[in-house]
Amino acid sequence: MDLERIRRKRQKNVQEQGLLRRESLLREARHYRTHPERIPLALKAYADAQGIDWSQAIILELHVNVCGGYWVEGELLTQDKRFIHFDLGTDAHHATLDGPEYAIWRDESDERCTSRQVRGTGVSDGAWALEIQTLLNGEVESDAQR
Repeated sequence: MDLERIRRKRQKNVQEQGLLRRESLLREARHYRTHPERIPLALKAYADAQGIDWSQAIILELHVNVCGGYWVEGELLTQDKRFIHFDLGTDAHHATLDGPEYAIWRDESDERCTSRQVRGTGVSDGAWALEIQTLLNGEVESDAQR
């Protein structure tokens, strides 16, 4: 399906909305996979300490300086297919953490829907994320996941 045509449409059905969401997640994940230098150093260092393998993990969302102050906030999917929400207080250049008390690193995998059939929304963001990670890692997707 032509994504540009879907973007121009005023009203989109569930499948079209899902395709646009998938494209958005894929663009974000690809961006940070191809430009790892754009990952804030504080996030990179903290994630490394948590055992994140950047060659297999993907960033789903990344926000910097949300609501003032110096913060790095977002979500990533680890090499072990765990959904991690992070919220890290950093210095002005996002190179170091303000301290461990300003670091939130929460595994939200148990609360994350990964179904490919959700009533009213179609494919869940969790299922799209797993598919995108499989694609970017060059893995073969099993029929059980689809």
